[in-house]
Amino acid sequence: MFDLLFESFRKASESSMQMPLDMYKSWTQQLLASQPNATGASVEWTRSFQKRWTEFAIESLNKHRESLDSVYRSGIQLIEQTFRVSEAKSSEDYKRIVEDLWRKLLDVVKEQSETQVRDFQTWASKTIEIQRASA
Repeated sequence: MFDLLFESFRKASESSMQMPLDMYKSWTQQLLASQPNATGASVEWTRSFQKRWTEFAIESLNKHRESLDSVYRSGIQLIEQTFRVSEAKSSEDYKRIVEDLWRKLLDVVKEQSETQVRDFQTWASKTIEIQRASA
């Protein structure tokens, strides 16, 4: 049962790490594809464009770090709670502890999913904003 719990947590953690990596890859491709100087844009416009992209990437990386910190804290808490299972004095205690573990896992997965959706929405709106400003 605990193998399933930890496997679910591992999959949720991997998912929360993969999405930002895909976003960073997309940003890099967009930044390299735009090449504003090749189209005759001014040096000032190019610097402004690069500055916006850089600020956006740093902000996103900081948010991703905070998300990873949260995932690690939750994982540590789940492991600590798992060790408490041995303290169960009855089958009811055992059942309650295991249900609490699953509830905590589901809360973590829900929180990660919501964070990913918010980050994706932010990424999409800022990407559109930067693309419109560069047009």
